[in-house]
Amino acid sequence: MTPQARRRLIPVIVLFLVGSILSVLIFGPKRPEKPKDQPVHETPKEVVEQKPSATVEKAAIDAPPEVAEVANENLKPFEVLHLVTYLETPDDVVLGSLSDYENWKMEVAFTRNGASISSIRFSDIYETVDGKLAWNKYRQYGGKQPSIDELYLLTSTFHSNGFTAPVLSAYQVVINDQKLNLTTANVWKQTNVTMDSVSYEATIVDENKNTIAVVYRTWTLSEGYGLHVQQGIKNLTGQQCSVQWMQYGPPSLTVDRSRYMDRRRFRFGWELSDEFDPNHAAPIQSNDFLYEFADTTKDVETTLWPTEATIEDASKLSWFASTNRYFSLAVMPNIDDKGIGNRIITDKISSIRCRVWGASPTEYVTTGLYSPAKIIASGESFDLTMDVYAGPLQRSVLDNEQPYVALNMRDMVLYQMSSMCAICTFQWLADFLAVVLTTLDQYVVFDWGLAIILLVLIVRSILHPITKKSQINMQRFGKVMQKLKPEIDKLKQKYPNDPKRVQSEQMALMQKYGVNPYQMLGCLPMFLQMPIWIALYALLYFMFDIRQEPAFFGIFQLIGEWPFLADLSSADHFFGKFDEPKHFLLWNITGINLLPILMGVIFFIQQKYMSPQSMATTPEQASQQKIMRVMMVVLFPLMLYSAPSGLTLYILTSSTVGILESRRIRNHIDELPIEPKPTGQPTRGGKKSKDKQGRAWSDAMDARRKKVQNKAKKQNFKKRG
Repeated sequence: MTPQARRRLIPVIVLFLVGSILSVLIFGPKRPEKPKDQPVHETPKEVVEQKPSATVEKAAIDAPPEVAEVANENLKPFEVLHLVTYLETPDDVVLGSLSDYENWKMEVAFTRNGASISSIRFSDIYETVDGKLAWNKYRQYGGKQPSIDELYLLTSTFHSNGFTAPVLSAYQVVINDQKLNLTTANVWKQTNVTMDSVSYEATIVDENKNTIAVVYRTWTLSEGYGLHVQQGIKNLTGQQCSVQWMQYGPPSLTVDRSRYMDRRRFRFGWELSDEFDPNHAAPIQSNDFLYEFADTTKDVETTLWPTEATIEDASKLSWFASTNRYFSLAVMPNIDDKGIGNRIITDKISSIRCRVWGASPTEYVTTGLYSPAKIIASGESFDLTMDVYAGPLQRSVLDNEQPYVALNMRDMVLYQMSSMCAICTFQWLADFLAVVLTTLDQYVVFDWGLAIILLVLIVRSILHPITKKSQINMQRFGKVMQKLKPEIDKLKQKYPNDPKRVQSEQMALMQKYGVNPYQMLGCLPMFLQMPIWIALYALLYFMFDIRQEPAFFGIFQLIGEWPFLADLSSADHFFGKFDEPKHFLLWNITGINLLPILMGVIFFIQQKYMSPQSMATTPEQASQQKIMRVMMVVLFPLMLYSAPSGLTLYILTSSTVGILESRRIRNHIDELPIEPKPTGQPTRGGKKSKDKQGRAWSDAMDARRKKVQNKAKKQNFKKRG
């Protein structure tokens, strides 16, 4: 490759790296290592015999780890056990309400299949902006009720080829090594229903119909986003027995319709070991590792917890959650509304496994929660009670309400684009911007769009001194290089075969006129804003508070319900949006967008009319600058075409303000004497400039001069030899 070709390639590589930072960058949270020595258990094909009428469904999660052998002579084997079946088929129970949205955050439907949840749907959170507008209009003015499907469905029973997996269903109980399937409906009896709770019971008997144990589950719905499941197994025999419990955990949630990328994750909260935190004073940990959805689908079966690392560190599980872009379904220990209680759930969940159903791109992941094996005395119970969070990743909820504060579940809110981008997302900066934007919206301008514009003005004001100095130096440097071009051409003609000598003489010539590259801040103001752009990208993509929030008080929605800027967390949809996303390269196109196109126009104007004089002294440098300008105008709008409109609004506003700022700086420059004037001969051993940059330039010149002199001495020495 020729030097000219390499020089043309440099700006392409630079802009490619910048583009990579904006979309998918480097170093995300590490994926937990898979334990190497844990056995993989086969999925059971059948369960212990039940009544002939009982239907045995295909197992949904792996067979449990073998029940630990307990050296206890009082453990006597039972005869063959089975579950009592019931003929009555009561209707599914629904708790909460979709119509009374002021008192109930959600509506939860329960089924006898595994005494579990069949669906969770929110009453005041919507699938689309159109649904939000339709429901708000209906609730305000009446008329025809919009479709229930426009209310956001968090999760529901999974069906595939005859296989059914209800949400958080009871799966299996093992009593003295006998496995009993709990997923079918007819083994559960509905015992009680109130306005906010429903109870189920399953009875285990032996061949002589002697009652061995009772399994019970009572679901209670709170007024917020919480559920409480009081569950356990009671030993009704006159002897001890060994028991192990298995149930479904949080499954993979729905992927976002207008996703820029799939950001479904499985998250863990854990407490440090007693060795590191004997007083349990440290907050619950959660961000050291997580599983991206793609991690869990690489193998059909995977052990999520524990891993070799958590076993080595003696970490103790606190909570386990499945999350998508905006929502979470999590199981956690039972802690009261004052945050008091045991933060650890390892006495009820000793391991978590997952299984993948289906193939890409419609994979569905179920998780299984396995309890440790426990000896239960006669008349005693194995308590497996836990709480459930089924709600949005909303800071105002997780930061202020118990038990989420005590369990540090605020860490589920992760402003991070992908596993390749964590180090460049700057989580701390995204958190800070979230506070700033929220403050501007709630206390200053009362609109998210105006808050973003005001944030632009704040950032540009902070960077103004750097921007001003940069542009003055660039103008001065450009004029000097234009004036020195004839002399530089003479140097090239004088030393055609000695480029190093040309470079040395050129540096001396530049020093004579009092300019040096150290005064060139160049694109520094833009690169100082890059971390803000990246953090803002992640913030606007994941921040629930801004989901489906319009810009400028929803003024465009008053014009025939125009979708333009109706949702700052998605593309702007100037020319409407598609019923189904159109996949193109890396993007899911949901509509025709205007702001990225305007951004390209602004970039073009900024480079065409507001850039300083060209500083190119060779055709190769001019070619490089041209390539960078073209790619800047095309590449950024293309990468950000499906980005949140809040981000494109920020960059568009920032670029427009930058043009106005440049005009003002140019007017100021016109009044300054920045024409190049000789400052005397280059410093050769005399006093160095008091200017810091000038001293750096002099040091560089001295180092260069000594290098050339030493090289000349060595050559002369060789000749004499």
